[in-house]
Amino acid sequence: MRKMNIKQLLLPAVCSLLLLPLQSCDDDADKQAQAEYMKEQVAAFEGTVDRLNASILCYQSLLSGEIPVGITPIETGYKVELSGGNAYNIGAGEEVDAFFPLITISEKGNWAYSFDGSNYLDFTDPSGKTLNAYSLEDIEAAYRSPQLQIDNEGFWKITCDGGTTYAYLSDTSRSRIAAFGGKGAGVSSLFSDIVYNETAGKLSLTLGADKGLKDFPVISNFYLKVKGSEAEDGLTFFLNEERKYEVETSDVVRTRIKAPDGWTVTLENDELSIKAPATASATKTQNINIITTSSKQYQRTVTLEAKLLNTTFDADYCNAWKEFVSGSENNVLLDFSYAGYMHGEVAPPEMEELIARGYKVFDVTRYGAIPDDDKSDREAFLKALEAAGAKRALNGNTTRMQVNGDAPLNAIIYFPKGEYILQTEEEVDKTISLTMGGFLIKGAGRNLTTLKMNAKNTMATPGDMWTCPTMIEIKNYSGVDMKSDITEVTADTPKGGFEITVGSASKIKAGDWVCLYVKNNDPEFVAKEIAPHPISDLNAATSIVKDGAEIYDLHQVASVNGNKVTFKEPIMHEVEAKYNWVIKEYKHYENVGVEDIAFEGKAEERFQHHESSSNNGSYDSEYKLIDLVRLTDSWMRRVNFVSVSEAASLVSCANVSAYDIEISGNRGHSAVRSNSSSRVFIGKVYDHSSGYRIPKAGELAEWMENAGQYHGCGVSKPSMGAVIWNVQWGDDACYEAHASQPRATLIDRCTGAFIPSRQGGDRYEVPNHLGDLIIWNMNATRTGYESNWNNQFVWWDKNSAWSKTVPPVIVGFHGASINFAETFISDVPQNKRIESQGSRVEPYSLYEAQLRRRLGYVPAWLTALK
Repeated sequence: MRKMNIKQLLLPAVCSLLLLPLQSCDDDADKQAQAEYMKEQVAAFEGTVDRLNASILCYQSLLSGEIPVGITPIETGYKVELSGGNAYNIGAGEEVDAFFPLITISEKGNWAYSFDGSNYLDFTDPSGKTLNAYSLEDIEAAYRSPQLQIDNEGFWKITCDGGTTYAYLSDTSRSRIAAFGGKGAGVSSLFSDIVYNETAGKLSLTLGADKGLKDFPVISNFYLKVKGSEAEDGLTFFLNEERKYEVETSDVVRTRIKAPDGWTVTLENDELSIKAPATASATKTQNINIITTSSKQYQRTVTLEAKLLNTTFDADYCNAWKEFVSGSENNVLLDFSYAGYMHGEVAPPEMEELIARGYKVFDVTRYGAIPDDDKSDREAFLKALEAAGAKRALNGNTTRMQVNGDAPLNAIIYFPKGEYILQTEEEVDKTISLTMGGFLIKGAGRNLTTLKMNAKNTMATPGDMWTCPTMIEIKNYSGVDMKSDITEVTADTPKGGFEITVGSASKIKAGDWVCLYVKNNDPEFVAKEIAPHPISDLNAATSIVKDGAEIYDLHQVASVNGNKVTFKEPIMHEVEAKYNWVIKEYKHYENVGVEDIAFEGKAEERFQHHESSSNNGSYDSEYKLIDLVRLTDSWMRRVNFVSVSEAASLVSCANVSAYDIEISGNRGHSAVRSNSSSRVFIGKVYDHSSGYRIPKAGELAEWMENAGQYHGCGVSKPSMGAVIWNVQWGDDACYEAHASQPRATLIDRCTGAFIPSRQGGDRYEVPNHLGDLIIWNMNATRTGYESNWNNQFVWWDKNSAWSKTVPPVIVGFHGASINFAETFISDVPQNKRIESQGSRVEPYSLYEAQLRRRLGYVPAWLTALK
């Protein structure tokens, strides 16, 4: 509820003459000065008069039967949208340093005014008839609501026909009344108090001069919302730029769009497309109006203020972008625009769309789940899956739910509002494994439905901190066939290419998902992977030296022509046939979603990295609630994680999106990561879990709000093409690059601390990250003790077995200061490119810019996240 009160002042009687400094009637200069002074006074109070008039019109419309259909808080009060289609900005009256009238409704129901708070005069129409605020009988529509104005000489005027005719307001002596005569204070609104109770759906208005309170019911289920339009650059357009926006509607049966000349605006299937004009002489802001009509013929207008720039979208972009677009030999960027569900081109389907496709809803409460009863709901969850068509099988401690023949389940497993316990002490270490595709796990809302893990899992192998099982895994158990190949690669393909040449494509067809794979310990191959650093910098027992460089890149086949196979996505690592590249079969599930739900564990307050907790637990992994394994074109969105060891790992997946996620409660080991996956999109994750800051040697650990998970969002193992977009991790964290050969990662417009050692990785699995790590417009909130060597940040530390990253590209790094070392000990460069350190660059998001360049527009789902 929002409420505003004022101290209403009654106005003193004033002289009706305009009091100005004495001037000579013959002095033209003084007359001019007087006119300019009055013009400034009138202009200064124009907005205040407008607010007073708006309160009158709004109240008159309410009295005539219109219904509030939208209430939006604004700086001066509320924007009230009425069912007739008009909207008014109203607020409670404020003290005004001018001579304003008090407006009220008399005991006879007539509009009236007073300049002394005691004597009220009725407003009248041009014929002298009073204006009744309640009765519409005998009143022409044009003569209903008085509207006030201050003329150029500073006198009050009234119109009651919408501005066609005006008359002066007068006092009892019929003298004109000056707005700035003498000293005094007035009130800028008809209302002395305004209260909007959103919960009760009621707008309460109190008239000034003790005229009482009146309540008006508010309609809240009629609206059209354009997601992403409130973002920083949500409605700023370059010339000829097109953007698409997700639109949410309720009870909208018809829409009409009014766009300025040159703009192309369409609304189809809850997607608003806006294309800017191709030319403009100067930057300007224009209104796009969407007029909506409800089933009861109510009207609302959504006004979008679109700012049009007079440049093309990349005219002022940074050098790194220009080199990428031009294909310059100096280009250091890959095309990351294919990351995410369906290559980032569309949003995953909402529940209603899935139902239209034939999915059926299975409510767990119909199968025995009782929310908020502090008892296990695991069995009800399993029964709901069985009712949907899954078969139950027990494999050790794992309960597998599967569908014969790997057919999609085509079901929505729905958890209504409330808390549901899926793991108790009796269910410790017993994983629920969903081995099927084509289904959605959905709650009533991220802050309404919670799945709880009330007892921690223990290490499968005592001492191995990462071996605690996960409560729920959605998993294909087959994955990549490492024992045999479909075919060998017989020709080279450059980085960024789409086509490969193979020995035989007879077992490959369009639409297949395959794995482009190589593992080779040829010293020449390994040297290329860690260049420009020498192999001698790595321990001989390091896996990349001993076992070889391994690249695991998942692709969907677009077409096959003879022995040429074309992928839908670019290859993000050059392919040299001499190193024995092959194509392997990749088994997976697709179209799996998790949304509108919270996962809650009981991670302990004092997280300790790589330490055992009590009873064979591990701070690193005892509260893992969900993992997605070997999925394609799947998603997790609008999800909360509370007090978890790990939020979610996307393992051996391709084109999976995880976005609009919040991590809170007690901090744990990791956030959301791409593990051995290709082109995963992880976006808009807000990690503000709290815990003890990990101290340097000799320091005491201190409690830190917003410390974040020990590792922020990032990558591990042979991840390829991941995008970490618009993520905010904690102030004692960093992005994750957990070694075991991740490559080609974009850290894009992220915010958070930049603390060394938080990237992670075993010393025998380094480098932490191989080639093509791009850090774009990173906003560092804390660099803390980043100065690990002579006040410099070192990417490849020759004196450490744990800290080694192949030279990254750093563009637009800003926020907390940091000094990236150019070299360290040797003359080998530490960085591949540093551009614009200390200030952000354009484009603000590389992923968005590349997606716009590829598609010709910014997709609605991405705009909605901004």
